[in-house]
Amino acid sequence: MSTSMRLPNWDNRSWVTGSMLNPALIAATLVATAHMYEEQSGDPMPWELAFLSVPMVLHRDTREALPTRINSHTTKWVAENAALQASFASRARSMVPYTREGMRFGLRTGSLRIIDGERLLGAPSWKLNRDRDKELALVIGKAAFLGRWFAHTGSPATLYALFGVAP
Repeated sequence: MSTSMRLPNWDNRSWVTGSMLNPALIAATLVATAHMYEEQSGDPMPWELAFLSVPMVLHRDTREALPTRINSHTTKWVAENAALQASFASRARSMVPYTREGMRFGLRTGSLRIIDGERLLGAPSWKLNRDRDKELALVIGKAAFLGRWFAHTGSPATLYALFGVAP
């Protein structure tokens, strides 16, 4: 998935964009997804899945529609959520620069590592206060779920095809 869209510098970003699409938040979602993918599969997560994970967990409607069980069939979920799937490709494309920025942040801070040039390893180093940080805990929890779910659903190419996204 490539895009040449450049992000505005921080002085030119709106407060909302800076809050909701900040690199630390995106890195935290990627760390949770990659960490749980590895826990479930025994292998680090293919880096391409980052570009599916971020737009899924940061989009409230998609996040809330995610299944609750990792043995839920992806094809069935996509069919049952056709409206979300229909808009997913354009949302995923628009999120590429933010995902890259978050990935770079995670790599710089050491919470993400690239293994063998093609896989992400996440090392969570935080403790959330679920009472105080309910929304954040929900987002991170769904990111962790995605890691477990993706580990059971097949190759990145299959997932990209199911979600209608061209790499």
